[in-house]
Amino acid sequence: MSGRIASAFEAARLARRAAFVPFLTAGFPDAGESLRLASALCEEGADILELGVPFSDPLADGPVIQRASETALSAGATLTGALDLARQLRERRSVPLVLMSYLNPVLRLGVGTFAREAAAAGVDGVLLVDLPPEEDPGTWDALRASGLDTIAMVSPTTDSARIAAIARRASGYLYVVARLGVTGRGGADPEIGALLRSCREVSPLPRCLGFGFDLSSDMAPLRGAAEGIIVGSALLAPLLEARDGAVREALVRSFARAFRPRLDGWTPG
Repeated sequence: MSGRIASAFEAARLARRAAFVPFLTAGFPDAGESLRLASALCEEGADILELGVPFSDPLADGPVIQRASETALSAGATLTGALDLARQLRERRSVPLVLMSYLNPVLRLGVGTFAREAAAAGVDGVLLVDLPPEEDPGTWDALRASGLDTIAMVSPTTDSARIAAIARRASGYLYVVARLGVTGRGGADPEIGALLRSCREVSPLPRCLGFGFDLSSDMAPLRGAAEGIIVGSALLAPLLEARDGAVREALVRSFARAFRPRLDGWTPG
């Protein structure tokens, strides 16, 4: 793991809590405000910040993140813009940054160029949603060679043998999809505990649960079973309805202040 990502999980462990990993669409609603919203989340205690690169043809993104991506794309968002956002954040903050993207924008820029520019911008990890661990080893190797953690996803349909294969390619943390379907509300799969245990059996990497978490989610069954919780759609949804930048920043801050304490008192194993 990179120094910042590893340190973030260790700090959360010592504080007996799960890491708070919010997701923002890079460039939403525009480049300037995106920086302000991301900075606000860092100030409000994000342990790791995921920045989603807007993409016009997503596979896993639900309606909220799709709408946020459409807004960002209409305002001129690009992969280069997401890298610029990361660079500006790194100049101000030490919070670990993870870029979450589909593969197509990375291929268009060039894998080697992307890896070098991401590392130079202060990005700590990369999650390519539609790049399976069995595919394109050159891309995985280029990212790792640039010092970037390669975050990988497992889901409730991933069997134990494939979890092991994914874990061998991964570094930083495992993104554990909490339920089938796309991002958004819905709650965790009843068998999520077994999936988390399978991940621990094959890898010491931190396990971060995502897909479906909001302020109403019942965290009790998950307490101590994962090292981090990722939240995106619930954070972005009210921002889509707000028409004023000051209101959106206030909403981001209030969400973080309400959600982060719900991760206290965890003793991840």
